[in-house]
Amino acid sequence: MYLSREEEKILQGESGEAKRLAMKILCALGDFFHAEKLIKIESSHVSGVSYKTGGDALIEVLENFVENKSKTVITTSLNPSGMDRTNWKEMGVKDDFASKQNKIIEMYQSMGIFDVCSCVPYELGNVAKIGDHISFSESSAVTFMNSFFGAHTNRESGLSALASAILGKTPQYGLHLPDNRIPEVAVEIDAKLTNPTDYGLVGYCIGKNFSSKIPILQKISSMDIQQTKSISAAMAASGSIPLFYINDYACEKFEEKDLEKIIIDQKHLEELKEDFAPTSPPDIVMIGCPHASVSTLKTISELLESPVSNRMKFWIFTSRPIRLVAESMGYVQKIERMGAKIFCDTCPVVCPMPSFDLALTDSIKAVHYLPTMSKIESAAGSLEDCIKIAMGRKLQ
Repeated sequence: MYLSREEEKILQGESGEAKRLAMKILCALGDFFHAEKLIKIESSHVSGVSYKTGGDALIEVLENFVENKSKTVITTSLNPSGMDRTNWKEMGVKDDFASKQNKIIEMYQSMGIFDVCSCVPYELGNVAKIGDHISFSESSAVTFMNSFFGAHTNRESGLSALASAILGKTPQYGLHLPDNRIPEVAVEIDAKLTNPTDYGLVGYCIGKNFSSKIPILQKISSMDIQQTKSISAAMAASGSIPLFYINDYACEKFEEKDLEKIIIDQKHLEELKEDFAPTSPPDIVMIGCPHASVSTLKTISELLESPVSNRMKFWIFTSRPIRLVAESMGYVQKIERMGAKIFCDTCPVVCPMPSFDLALTDSIKAVHYLPTMSKIESAAGSLEDCIKIAMGRKLQ
């Protein structure tokens, strides 16, 4: 990979050990993917925050950066941690875990990273415009940023996103190149999608069928932010799709060509719903993977008309800034009066969950990851159905 004279000096350590370490990481990445050069990026989002997934090895890596006085030079946000930083005891988190988790977050803070601890940084100010080059490492956010904003990012690791944040650069390969952003398959949606969970089911099916190929969705109107969050998260979970297009709304221009095609019709959607339906009564309902927005918390507060059943838990996950806004509107107070719990800074996938037999969620991403990451069987339903079951009501 070509380096400018200034970049060579950084690699030789003339700008300090912190930048040398970061440059070494990006050079190794660029060489592996045959990148021609480094390019400037506008922002970064760093994963690898939860002590549950990173362990002591993560602490050791971050200590090396902190000891060398590493600092980010661009807007950089942080992914969810392994616990609610205020109410971690209520989640059943142990003291030793909490101590190490706090240390991880403090080290990221010392580097100038915004500790939003959220998988939806685009709802918290880390946004982009069409054509911006960025470095994101949360899979669902990668798909969202490429597809909804038209930004350009590969699916980075937490370490490469951190290195990019320290240098303000990333190797020019993959989705940073226009030729690699062209649709490869067509998906005709011939089904009625009535809520974000339906979009998640479609995204899961696409990811499972096409792995990492870039799809263009046909016969579908433009999506709102909740629908895009859901389909992006599911595509990235069942496959590793980093970008999709909508036929009538594309951020980028490309030459139309004959593509491999599948059709997802109403029958197919109903079969998917049946596959993910609960086979027994759940003992916990979980919302917020990706993190719940203010509008989602508003909807929950309106639909939660009676107290949560004493036979189950109702946990909702969001970011601390979103919770503060929802508190100012009275949504949090209403939800918690009804017996639900709203946790911040973490999510059901990366926190050490207590033992539950069956979790019901509106998130197809959570359904995919909970059995392996948390050893909890899971099922999916719409937000409305999840809330009804949380209140102990039977579905019609």
